[in-house]
Amino acid sequence: MTETAEQRTGQYDFPFSHDLIAQEPAEVRATARNDARLLVLDRRTDTVEHRHFADLGQYLTPGDALVVNNARVVPSILRGTDARGKPIVVNVFSPMEDGTWHCLVLPAPVAAPGERFRFGTDGEVTGELLHEESVGVWRLRLEPGGMDVLSRVGQIAYPDYLDKDPEDPEYYQTSLASRPGATLFPSAARHFTPEMLDSLREQGVHVVEVTHFIAARWQHGYLREWLGQDVEWADDEGVDVPSGRAGVSLPFPRAERYEVSLRAADTLNERRRAGGRILVCGTSALRALETVADDRTGRVWPGSGWTNLILGPGHRFKVCDSFLTNFHMPQSSELRLTSAFTGAPELLRVYREEVLPGGYLFNEFGDSMLIL
Repeated sequence: MTETAEQRTGQYDFPFSHDLIAQEPAEVRATARNDARLLVLDRRTDTVEHRHFADLGQYLTPGDALVVNNARVVPSILRGTDARGKPIVVNVFSPMEDGTWHCLVLPAPVAAPGERFRFGTDGEVTGELLHEESVGVWRLRLEPGGMDVLSRVGQIAYPDYLDKDPEDPEYYQTSLASRPGATLFPSAARHFTPEMLDSLREQGVHVVEVTHFIAARWQHGYLREWLGQDVEWADDEGVDVPSGRAGVSLPFPRAERYEVSLRAADTLNERRRAGGRILVCGTSALRALETVADDRTGRVWPGSGWTNLILGPGHRFKVCDSFLTNFHMPQSSELRLTSAFTGAPELLRVYREEVLPGGYLFNEFGDSMLIL
């Protein structure tokens, strides 16, 4: 029998208060990004340490590799009108080499091949739907094209659990964000400062960049507000397609583009042959690596493509020795992925006995966890 979303996430519950969500980045709190707290769980000794993120280098040795996602967030929510002048919202994600985008369109019934939209104050940007890639996911061409057009007519899809948008869009980027195309940012890497990364390199740690364009997962609050209608969204395993597409669901995580370069693959394979450990930062980088790694040998192959890989308990990791992640909400798929390293009971025990009593902060602007 196939495991349902409710069965997959129901056991990952714990008492949670909205007050535990960090609403402002460290910079606003007059601290540095790497001043975030760091909970270290050593699976070999079953011990927990309470440190700061700046102490991370103490858990790495020369020859180890740190893998981070270098995706950069773009303003991916486009508000406009269709050919009849009716309001629509388009969420773009996963850019293609030819300049087109994948996108979601609301309300869904307006989406059809050849349908044209206008975006911007004066409708100066047009979009044309080319074809439906998969259920509810369309290919979109913007005119004029290029990444800069999104800055003119788009808005960043900030999570709806933030009480207000960050004052500076750069707060919602990592210091390694160089590849534009993500809807949400790889938040586990947010704590790194350029100076800290340089220090790790000087220590002999190899910083390896991969790209994974994270698609939208929490943008529904914006879509409901802008469209002025009640859009019903499913749980963490999918998003119900509204307005006339009853009974159809999009899989979660939605297929997302990744790129693992030859240089990245060669470095990781070389480090493993030399006895170095691989520390992967964040769920997106981890999913990209597990997608391209050989099932039998663990060898990392270069490549690019699409992944909707879902990781959880029972998964045998082929590349990752240690994992660096933020603290995740109850019943979330990210929490379930993290439990693949520890087992669900142990992870929930750490959350209940260490994380919550310790006052650790959750999500993008919060604290961090290192699993050794």
